[in-house]
Amino acid sequence: GRRLMAEAMLRYVSGPGTVEVVTFGPDHPGAVESGARAFYEKLGFAPGEPTDPGPEGGSRQIYRLDVPDPVRPV
Repeated sequence: GRRLMAEAMLRYVSGPGTVEVVTFGPDHPGAVESGARAFYEKLGFAPGEPTDPGPEGGSRQIYRLDVPDPVRPV
């Protein structure tokens, strides 16, 4: 997961700006099972507002990461 995100950031984020991802809402069963919310938080993303439900009707939430400078390889 971390390596995939690092590669995506290198390829697609030039900075400065904001990266947004949509993941499970806090009440969605997948939020606990997948650990996606905790994963994004560990990468520095902050939870934002709820967004449209997923295809199964479950809640979703936007997470944002501020990117102040151009992304560099680590």
